[in-house]
Amino acid sequence: MFDVILLAVDGSKQSAVVVDLARQLASSHQATVYVTCCIDESYALEDNGDVPGEIIDYPPAEEEQNTARAVVGNALKTLELAGVKAKGNLIVGDAGEALVCEAKRIHASVIVIGHRQLSAFGRMMKGSVSADVIAHAPCPVLVEVRGN
Repeated sequence: MFDVILLAVDGSKQSAVVVDLARQLASSHQATVYVTCCIDESYALEDNGDVPGEIIDYPPAEEEQNTARAVVGNALKTLELAGVKAKGNLIVGDAGEALVCEAKRIHASVIVIGHRQLSAFGRMMKGSVSADVIAHAPCPVLVEVRGN
């Protein structure tokens, strides 16, 4: 039933619990897990054809991408040690929208995501990624609420 799992990780303290939930689901369904971390567009480094010497260093963006790579790498190690087939990637954009697009692209049969308990102000300012994914997902969404 769930043969392609999109696992959204963000490096929060809840990530380990979310990865474990995906591991359990993948193990019972012989699924492939696509470990995905979303980078905000304003921190995305991309090859835009700049001539050497014109490239501007942007340390916050480098740090954001390095952190995202580490988060995905850690999740991949955990899954691979458990014998789960897993692939990793970084996506760019608004997290909710980008995750839904990625789920469509890989034909995910389920999305596994965490849910942080944001304050009313936090929800107003940032919105809820998990709520956005639930509202627009092309497949079922499994939301891990433990580990907050």
